[in-house]
Amino acid sequence: MATLTLTDLEVLLKGLGLNVPIPAFEAADVLSKPLDIGRSYFANILHSLVDGDAKKAYSSILLPGDVFNGDLAVVLPKLKPGSKPGELGPDLLTRFPECQLFNFPFADGVQLRIMFNSRALPRLLFPYIQERKATYGCDPSLGLQNIASPEAGRKKLVIDFSSPNIASEFQGKHLRSTIIGSFISNLHESMGWDVSKINYLGDWGMHIGLLGAGWEKYGSEEQFEADPAGHLLEIYHKINEEFIPAHLESKKIRDAGGDTAEFESKGIFAERNAFCKRLEEGEEKAKSFWRRAREVNIGNYTKLYARLNVNFDEYSGESQVSPATMAEVEEILKSKQICESNEEGLLIDLNKYKGPNEKPLGVAIIRNRIGNTTYLLRELAAVLERHRKYKFDKMIYVVASDLHTTHFPRVFKILKLMGMEDLEAKLQWVSFSESSQMSKQLGEGHMLGDILSQYQTAMEESLKENPDKSALLGDTEKEALEAIGTTALLAQELAARRASHHPFDINQMTSFIGGTGPDLQYWYAKLCSILDPYHATLDLSDEDYATVDGEDQSNLLRYLIQYPDITHTAYNTLESAGIMTYLSSVTAQLSECLGEEETTPTSAEVVLYEITRRVLENGMKVLGITPATK
Repeated sequence: MATLTLTDLEVLLKGLGLNVPIPAFEAADVLSKPLDIGRSYFANILHSLVDGDAKKAYSSILLPGDVFNGDLAVVLPKLKPGSKPGELGPDLLTRFPECQLFNFPFADGVQLRIMFNSRALPRLLFPYIQERKATYGCDPSLGLQNIASPEAGRKKLVIDFSSPNIASEFQGKHLRSTIIGSFISNLHESMGWDVSKINYLGDWGMHIGLLGAGWEKYGSEEQFEADPAGHLLEIYHKINEEFIPAHLESKKIRDAGGDTAEFESKGIFAERNAFCKRLEEGEEKAKSFWRRAREVNIGNYTKLYARLNVNFDEYSGESQVSPATMAEVEEILKSKQICESNEEGLLIDLNKYKGPNEKPLGVAIIRNRIGNTTYLLRELAAVLERHRKYKFDKMIYVVASDLHTTHFPRVFKILKLMGMEDLEAKLQWVSFSESSQMSKQLGEGHMLGDILSQYQTAMEESLKENPDKSALLGDTEKEALEAIGTTALLAQELAARRASHHPFDINQMTSFIGGTGPDLQYWYAKLCSILDPYHATLDLSDEDYATVDGEDQSNLLRYLIQYPDITHTAYNTLESAGIMTYLSSVTAQLSECLGEEETTPTSAEVVLYEITRRVLENGMKVLGITPATK
């Protein structure tokens, strides 16, 4: 727990020559975000110079983003609407008072920019970050049910991510879901939420029926014993090759306006549907195969997820949804006359319920023509069961936008139609583009283990080409090599915004260019190596502090003070790219401070490097990256 209280902080600021108490603004959180200390003093000065609302003065201040363009900036038209920036800016400059926290501001178009004083920065940030350690950048108050009454407990988040189909290969969309979902989980935990992570496996339905039909044609107990997951994947590919032509023919009939029922009652369609029906009816032979396939995949994935630094609180799946809950959903839909029956099955024509500003959601099928439950029905029932089990305040689905453009909007719409608006309001779909070149780079039919192993191999080659990095990172140890390879994969995915169509370049990912995972690990390991013989102490003299008031050190501190703002922004947007970009900026500035020749650090430099190491570690852990040291 952080021990630097508001009283301690004001004593510290008074020692820097600032007036206390800290100017009070409702939006400021000076105990979690040190940049808010600067915002508060800056806003107070602006308010004293411009007649108007103090709250407006605070809200007109923004973060320039690039420390070389200032630490804080005020948008002049927002500060004083109707004013002429060309007149207001010079007027404020002539009347701006001296403040020990800042250098003198400077005008830049419609903005007035200001930088922290290089003398004040280390004296403020050293104790601030050192006291908070692992909690720097966190804000547990965001996860409280009631900030005024912490005893009321924490908010509950259920997050559903990864969700591969147990019949087929681990696709790019499952990989992205795993990495993004883990990040969102870590971020919410750091902000005080009680988080439960669910892997909702695709372990029921038509693809399982296809796999079951394939097992009865091509299954080998001997091959299954030797390589269970691999043999099941091989079977799925064989049977799917048979199914694709039949599927295309069925689509051709449907597109021509024909009835596909007769065609799908024969051949591979009939075999698949028959196995599904046997499962639905609880036939022991079919269920015995399904249990084996499910257990094999869960056991396999549990080990492989650990290599990605990911764990789940619950392995659920379509199969685990209670028939009684599905019947309950159907009963509500029927009693409210929301659904209807025809030759296609039991369905809801959502176009009838389209709002004025809503996109059409088409026809949603609840049960298909042979009476089997659909993914949609199982999803609706799963929502009810999870809410009853976890009593969540929010549930997030981390699922690709490719084939689910209408699925979640349909789920949300149907819940509203069922009279469950309060429950629907707690659900959030965090979508992402699955577009990447993973298949092109790694080949088709890949399992998660294959992907990770190829990264480990590529990382080994990269380290051979960079012996200086290799020595620091301890590449001779398999665990270290695996950790850095995993970092390369995670960093590439986390550096991209969710909606981006980013490349999947294994060679670039495993290089040591700026912004990559290996480069991030290298700088973290370098700091650990530098700090190893020393102990950081805050008992520093003015002479000690003078060794870190240079331009490069000040710029590094300007980055470090931003970290809590970076994590708060990520919390609001659920985007990891900002944190990755930020960490890359920190390491780039750190390289400027360290230079090319190694020297003995001063006492103040030891503290500077220690708080930098702390910020890098905190950021890496939120992203799901385990810092690797020799």
